[in-house]
Amino acid sequence: MDIYCRVTPYGLVPLYESDYDLKKRLRVGSTVRCRVSQPRNYEFHKKFFALVRLTFDNLPFPLVGRWAIRSMDDMLRRFKRDLGYFTSSVNELGEREIEYRSISFAAMDEHDFEAFYENCVNLVLHKYLSGIDRQELIEEVQKFK
Repeated sequence: MDIYCRVTPYGLVPLYESDYDLKKRLRVGSTVRCRVSQPRNYEFHKKFFALVRLTFDNLPFPLVGRWAIRSMDDMLRRFKRDLGYFTSSVNELGEREIEYRSISFAAMDEHDFEAFYENCVNLVLHKYLSGIDRQELIEEVQKFK
């Protein structure tokens, strides 16, 4: 059961009536396991995909050909590859297989996603669209989303 709470000086307080109803099911004195995470901000998620789209749309042609980037999905995989956000293994034929890790809402909390986003911004500035300044990139991403 997931209960959304607000942090107060007196402890965690259920955020919605439905969360309060779920909390009432817990017996006073019982032991429960809690996993605390900050839910992802959907607007921030849109900002990230604006960064992916902006990078894809402005990627220099030689890089498009060299890396075979034909879609936003390819661009996202390239981000993950360059940041080491994958696992690899060797299959029974001796071929290297890469499995990219998920950035879904279920896989990353807000803090982890923000760190991933910042790493992607740095990657774009230093490898994909070198020559653009950080503030200019951030302003363009804001316009794009």
